Amino acid sequence: MPNTPDQPATDLFPVGRAAPSRLGALTDVPLTAELASAPGDVELATQAIYRAEVARAGQLALAEQIEALGEAPRNAELADAVARGLSIDLVEAALRDPGGFSAIARDLRRVASDSTHHRMRLASLAELNQSSVPGFLAAGGQVLIGEGELPSPDCPAALLDLGALITPEGFSEDLAQEAIASLGAALGEEGWILVTGIGAAITALGLNYDSEEARDAAGAMLAALRHAAQGTGLKKAQADCLGLTLRRANPRPGPRLAILPLSANADHSDAESEGLSPMTRAVLDGPGEPELTRAVRIGLSRLAPEALPTLLAALDRRAQLEKPAHAINTERLRARGFTQDAIARVRNALGDGLNLNAAFSRWVLGDEIISGDLKLVPENFDTDGHSLLSALGFSRRDIEAAEALIEGEAERVACETLSSAGLSLGAESQAELSMAKALATWLDLPPGLRARAGTLSGACLSQPVLILVGGLREIASPLLRDRLADIGALAAEFREEAARGPAPSTDPVDPGAASRTRLPDRRKGYIQKSTVGGHKVYLHTGEFEDGSLGEIFIDMHKEGAAFRSLMNNFAISVSLGLQYGVPLDEYADAFVFTRFEPAGEVTGNDRITKATSILDYIFRELAVSYLGRDDLAEIEDVSHDGLGRGAGDATREAPSTAFTQEAAQIISRGFSRGQLPDNIVILDKRRPAETDEDEVDAASAIIDSPDYISEACGRCGSFTLVESEEDGSLRCDTCGTQIAQG
Repeated sequence: MPNTPDQPATDLFPVGRAAPSRLGALTDVPLTAELASAPGDVELATQAIYRAEVARAGQLALAEQIEALGEAPRNAELADAVARGLSIDLVEAALRDPGGFSAIARDLRRVASDSTHHRMRLASLAELNQSSVPGFLAAGGQVLIGEGELPSPDCPAALLDLGALITPEGFSEDLAQEAIASLGAALGEEGWILVTGIGAAITALGLNYDSEEARDAAGAMLAALRHAAQGTGLKKAQADCLGLTLRRANPRPGPRLAILPLSANADHSDAESEGLSPMTRAVLDGPGEPELTRAVRIGLSRLAPEALPTLLAALDRRAQLEKPAHAINTERLRARGFTQDAIARVRNALGDGLNLNAAFSRWVLGDEIISGDLKLVPENFDTDGHSLLSALGFSRRDIEAAEALIEGEAERVACETLSSAGLSLGAESQAELSMAKALATWLDLPPGLRARAGTLSGACLSQPVLILVGGLREIASPLLRDRLADIGALAAEFREEAARGPAPSTDPVDPGAASRTRLPDRRKGYIQKSTVGGHKVYLHTGEFEDGSLGEIFIDMHKEGAAFRSLMNNFAISVSLGLQYGVPLDEYADAFVFTRFEPAGEVTGNDRITKATSILDYIFRELAVSYLGRDDLAEIEDVSHDGLGRGAGDATREAPSTAFTQEAAQIISRGFSRGQLPDNIVILDKRRPAETDEDEVDAASAIIDSPDYISEACGRCGSFTLVESEEDGSLRCDTCGTQIAQG
């Protein structure tokens, strides 16, 4: 009974082996695909690919929109998203879902990634030239060319990395037998072992992939594996090729061997090459110093051991910026203000494996270099070295060219060293076909390889191989490819411009664009004395002729000289802003409820009793006095946070008399808080001189006062007694009393 995949992989499968799985999950070969019966089937499949691609792109776009909203978006953010095209039904679904918006985004991405690949099987290479097949391949479809029956996708299968079986001494027969024994126990007789890493094994042996020696060695390694799995014989030539012991045939049931193109779901991340393919890289990707792949290190040590230390030293020096041909080199950096220390920091960072963007960031260069030597603001370049290079005058093309050279420098140096030692990694597709034909004898299934339609020829018609064509989405039209490239480049420029912000204007400043309104020499205002948290504060105001605020002065006593000076200069800056047209409500919105010491209880002000800072008190007082902001005032019914409910809840009576322009001429608008006191009456202005003689006489008669006598009225006490000319009696103009003379 075979072992189950639930057993610990570390106990069952040493290095180079993976836990069992399904054959259909490990390979891209369409094991269940039917043969294409007619060209119409290919056309229908092509249309299905484009429809699925549109649906997938829409699902990913929706997922990005929802992820941008965050975990708990507010109503305003949701409304903005709906206005930009997000479905209200999708918003409702996310609000109902217990997982929230993140769960909906994950579901959309999972649906997009679970879209099935469109695969089709053709009987021969000749059918590849049908008019509809190239369009199917260009859309991203895959075509399997080959005859014969394929195993069931439900068969148990596991991977075996042939490159991991190569040691500095050569092919390890002991490791091979141990691997086959553990996999055979787990898979059983019906299982399949998918061999991968052929190219890495050949490189580790110090052989060129496209050579007869490489094909003989690969065949001998597969023969040794098949002998360990099924007891087949090992010929003398094969044993001599790898230095193995000659084995006689002893057939027995066991897992079968195959080489097929692997799927993205297959866990073959440790393998340095896939299937039949040759190695494509000599240096491992990732952070840190560059590191040679295991196969290249072993192969070079076997082929030319004296070249290995030289190559490792060359990799450590790969990040030097001394080459004049580089778009960003030492000379150009010095011309833009880089010192030797700054260049050394960049060189060390590149040598440690950092990319160009990180090497020119703030955390590598330091604030003293960015601000002192380069005259830039360090905070703008925390993790963005591209922006710093752009600010220094390097173009986007220079940055991309330098980044490409630096990222590919280690690989280029390694390939040059290998080539000088006589070891080459590259190989043409025809070399893979030759390798597949050489290995077909030692496999239980025709070997499969991945290829493209343009690299195939009629020569492979008679070869016993399975060819998987396509697999990568292509753009058939060069015009469409160029258009998408232009769109991407423009989008990158737009993002860079948005990150840099608007460019400074080069137009001369218009002196009249913002003019200052000066206060009159004799001006109104008021003084408010208060204490905030036990600190005495005097607030002086000055007003324009219309009563609006034009200046403030802030005086504090028993404070430090530095604090007093800061407050005085702050008041001057606010006054200048008011005189240049900055609205008072902008200052109020910016400074109310700022929190710092001194703060606490306020005394001496009838409208404000608590403040969170000096600035909070000052601008609440100004807003109440000059803007009528009763919502910032406090009243008798004070809430827990020290603020009243304001005038809107009828806790204050509306002013009986409005403040007029005439009132602004004689009293301070701030002092009266915009209300005309009850004991102030504004008389009409003096009337202009009359020109009509009758009206002048009438006015003169009214203005002329009667002749009052010197005695007081006995009833009201007023000196308004008038003597009558008829009978000599007295009459009081104030109370109307008649007094007869006797």
